Amino acid sequence: MAEPTTGELFKAKTIVEGDVAKAVQALLDGDRSELQAEHDPHGDPASSAGEGMSHVESAQADVVTRMLRFAEDASQIALKLRADGLSVSYKGADLGQALTEADLAISRMLHAQFGPRLIEEETADAMGFDRARDLLAQKDWTFIGDPIDGTKPYAGGLPGWGTMIAACRHGWPIASVMALPAWFDDRTAPVVHEPATEQRGILLAGYDGGSYWSPMVDGRMQGPLRPLQPPIRRTHHIGWLPVAAQRYTLDYTKGLFPWCESAAIADAALVATGRLDATLVNHKLWDLAPILPVLQPLGFRLFHWMDMAPCPLSMINLFDHEFRAHGDLWLLCRDEEQALRLSQAILLARPMED
Repeated sequence: MAEPTTGELFKAKTIVEGDVAKAVQALLDGDRSELQAEHDPHGDPASSAGEGMSHVESAQADVVTRMLRFAEDASQIALKLRADGLSVSYKGADLGQALTEADLAISRMLHAQFGPRLIEEETADAMGFDRARDLLAQKDWTFIGDPIDGTKPYAGGLPGWGTMIAACRHGWPIASVMALPAWFDDRTAPVVHEPATEQRGILLAGYDGGSYWSPMVDGRMQGPLRPLQPPIRRTHHIGWLPVAAQRYTLDYTKGLFPWCESAAIADAALVATGRLDATLVNHKLWDLAPILPVLQPLGFRLFHWMDMAPCPLSMINLFDHEFRAHGDLWLLCRDEEQALRLSQAILLARPMED
């Protein structure tokens, strides 16, 4: 019997969790052998990753390898689902919080691969803030994941989306992987929507005090991880995500200009690859945790606007009981001098509504 298409599995505009659970499991079971077969010509992800991680102590290497495998598999599933056609719903009345079958499929994959010590966007409310805080305070690995960061650009056929996961200990993210499998936009011609197997992107990883990258094709790393060097050239552009833009404005007469992405993962990738000088943080726990292990080895630190206070020892204390930091603002900059300059260019536009 032919496997049903994604469109057949998800015809309803309002996604019902029970039906999705069955459909997603069928999709994952059916795709696993296909995805593994497609990956065989490139070798095992663990072996390619191992070439870039030979100096990492074994316990952390195992965790990073698990996250790399997850990121590749999640990327392929997201590309396949988007190529098949997506149904988009919304979380309540907030039209800025889109939800697709890919978000739910990858959420299930996260839980299957990382178990009960996982905090992720689609199920965090059910876990609760107190339980999440307790897990993060412990020495055992706790994972924070975002199945699809940038669901709007993902559903709209744009490149600025991806999947990301962080491994945390003692309240702080220690290692992470960020995969942007379609992060390629040829602007020399009108937009072209390439087949899933031809989508190009980038994977970023942070572990053992270093930052790394690999090109991606069809959701798979192309060779071992390569060291990522700190950006040298200044672009005078600052990451300006929609959540920050809703409350703050930037005085461009100070010589800094905003660059607005739809997703934290794309914003962080622009910083890591030298396209942005700095960015702002006032979004959610799973938006911040995976970007820190990638950006911190490149020299970026968190500074509080406007007093330059250091961040708390436990990352979760940046967020309220709904895992949000919307009522506050942190600057992710290379040094205090840059943070001060950026801080002086930021103006409060209006209070944030609860």
